Amino acid sequence: MRALLALVLLAAAAAAQAQTPLLDAIAGSKEPVAAVLVLGGKVELEARNDKRETPLHLAAEKGMRALTRLLLDAGARVRARTATGETALHHAALNEDPAVARLLLDAKADARALNDHGESALHWAAYGGNDAVVALLLERGADADIFNLDGNLPLHGAAAAGHASTVRLLVARTRHPGLKNLKRQTPRDLALERGHEDLAELLPK
Repeated sequence: MRALLALVLLAAAAAAQAQTPLLDAIAGSKEPVAAVLVLGGKVELEARNDKRETPLHLAAEKGMRALTRLLLDAGARVRARTATGETALHHAALNEDPAVARLLLDAKADARALNDHGESALHWAAYGGNDAVVALLLERGADADIFNLDGNLPLHGAAAAGHASTVRLLVARTRHPGLKNLKRQTPRDLALERGHEDLAELLPK
């Protein structure tokens, strides 16, 4: 009996995480189709894929501004988390255009939210060199001095990836730009290690 109950629970969990038409449409970059589904009102706004991402996470990652607005207006939870703790704002930070991040922040997304690895949306934007998003997050309260479980600041990520303009933005807002991570490396050390000698000159020794 217990084995049967366990199988039923597993099947229910799998069904709950199965792709829905809305998730499928967004994953397939079919924003107009997804918009029609949301406007129709018969969709599960909190449906999850196998990574526990909601439609809002996927729309944010793909930079779907209009769909993001529709999802928020329909009641999608802006602070929902994936299996590894990311909010939709983390996903929006992967884009150069800050429009989706701004929509989420206007809807009360937490600019300081951390995923399970201790990374904020600012970490993600900094590593991607997405300056407009970095500037927006800083303006809305993101902490440039937060370090992840490896001891890396957003500045470490920007330096390692070779984004000089992002480094300039962050170094002015970071109290300890020479902070060493758990491997005893400063942002400057990472820049030099990755061959970004000119960028390293922007950072303290």
